[in-house]
Amino acid sequence: NKVLHILEDISGCEKVEESQYLIQQLAMDSLQLVTLLVELEDAFEITLDEVDMNPFELQTVGYVVDLVKKYKRGEK
Repeated sequence: NKVLHILEDISGCEKVEESQYLIQQLAMDSLQLVTLLVELEDAFEITLDEVDMNPFELQTVGYVVDLVKKYKRGEK
């Protein structure tokens, strides 16, 4: 899964799972969360709405995966 690979690169973790929390378990900081949002837009050729650009609402890996799926389906 492309989202998991992006998260592995940004967090430096070898294996990322959908149940993991970004801040608590992957030790991602605010800069990494913003970087994640930008990389998701580039990698999936999507434009996130401002309401989805709050990095602190990104709780789990699964949430990030669902966010990308939502935009890829055009359901914003």
